[in-house]
Amino acid sequence: MLARNETIFKWALYAAATALCFFVQFALLQRFTLLGVIPFIYPVAVAAASTYEPPVSATVFSLAAGVVCDLLLPESIPCFYTLVFPLVGLCASLISQSWLSAGFLCTLVTSALAFLFTGAFHCFLLWSQGKIAWDTAAALIGREMLVSVVLLTIPVTILYRAVHRRAHRND
Repeated sequence: MLARNETIFKWALYAAATALCFFVQFALLQRFTLLGVIPFIYPVAVAAASTYEPPVSATVFSLAAGVVCDLLLPESIPCFYTLVFPLVGLCASLISQSWLSAGFLCTLVTSALAFLFTGAFHCFLLWSQGKIAWDTAAALIGREMLVSVVLLTIPVTILYRAVHRRAHRND
């Protein structure tokens, strides 16, 4: 088990890596579109970080990332990412501990799962408000997932792998 100072250092590194991802989203990725969508780094970052941590830690980290996303993004649904990201973090952690070892392939699978969760939850909320747009939403989710997962999985995996190795150097 990590000592208190090591735990603080580890989560400070994860926070810095996540802040870097948020900065890249606002400074770079918001400026261009591919296939009619803007690449979206947040679900990829949450999934990648969660694959390296146990389920409770991954869920808490994802909850914090969801709160920050909800504060930063102008979303029509309050607390959207705060509700979805903990589920993404928990699933990503469980997948990395049971089926796939943490790394590129695991981040690829869990990032795709993150986009499916966020898209399905968004569609469900629209449906509950009486707006039926399953076909349009599914096409948008597919394009956003394709662009974001293909473009961002490798650099985000490299970033969070480096953070994990640095934080767990003495393990």
